[in-house]
Amino acid sequence: MSTGAQVDVAALLELGLEESLAQTWIAMRAYPGAGVEELAQVLGINEIQLREQLDALADRSLVRASQQSPGSLVPIAAEAAVAQLLQRQEQELAEQQARIQRQRDQITTTVEKRLREDTAADGQIEHIIGADAVQARFEQLAYTTVASIDSLMPVVGLPAEMLAEAWPLDAELLRRGVKMRSLYLEAIRNDAAMISYARDLEAAGGHVRTAPALPQRLFISDARIAIVPLDPTTRGRGAAVISAPGVIASLLELFDSAWSNAAPLDIGNSVDPGSGLSNTERVLLGMLAEGSTDEAAAKKLGVSLRTVRRIMADLMHRLDAGSRFEAGIKAAKKGWL
Repeated sequence: MSTGAQVDVAALLELGLEESLAQTWIAMRAYPGAGVEELAQVLGINEIQLREQLDALADRSLVRASQQSPGSLVPIAAEAAVAQLLQRQEQELAEQQARIQRQRDQITTTVEKRLREDTAADGQIEHIIGADAVQARFEQLAYTTVASIDSLMPVVGLPAEMLAEAWPLDAELLRRGVKMRSLYLEAIRNDAAMISYARDLEAAGGHVRTAPALPQRLFISDARIAIVPLDPTTRGRGAAVISAPGVIASLLELFDSAWSNAAPLDIGNSVDPGSGLSNTERVLLGMLAEGSTDEAAAKKLGVSLRTVRRIMADLMHRLDAGSRFEAGIKAAKKGWL
């Protein structure tokens, strides 16, 4: 393999070598045996500049002492030069990553300390008003998370752009080894963008399940700090950041209960073999039996009003009921409620 013929200035630049040094190294290979004076003329520089460049090449181990002409330098083999430059890039990258990690750890420690002080200063409950302020607080909590994030996501129809903006944070958390349990509405299976996001989470190491309905939006960091909406029925009212241990324990119980009754992402809306009801159908029957309107049920399930009415019509047909009242009675007799 004539690798030497393939290594040019452009290739050396891609490997991180400065242009002047790349040109000098190439010239040394093109004019073997040339002295300092001749090589300086070829490059169009003075001898002092050339010697500085030779020193820099020696520092990078790209030239060595000549065995044939003591006191002279010769370029190392092209294969060795490529390997040397790649190793140098890897070392620099590792050092940069180590510096970034040290800076991240310092920032995380500082932010986490301030976060604890802020939440403790207001009776362990902090009210946040405004979408931007809520998002900023959410990001702050997420970046200081060490071990786990549990979240209930009773939303569908999020724009693809919003999901794309959210991905870097989730990916970073998973890369750091944070255990993520995300519980979505069953309705995301009909939302191309959201089901794709959920599958990406699983592929990256997250745990995802779905349920026909969810109690409220919830985010719990490290089982010690939570964010909940101030008004679960109305978006945009703001959020509460909670660190009170008793409240956190209750919220974790709420999450664990919802999680244990949810379906893994690869299973979906399972059907009970005894009744033939899917999870969504059972939940819808219960909601309507409690007096929920079709509109409220559709919002809770994250589906359209048409879908709710279609499911209800199918249930009435299976129950051979002429009205919803009759359907409720028959469903109760069958043990469906």
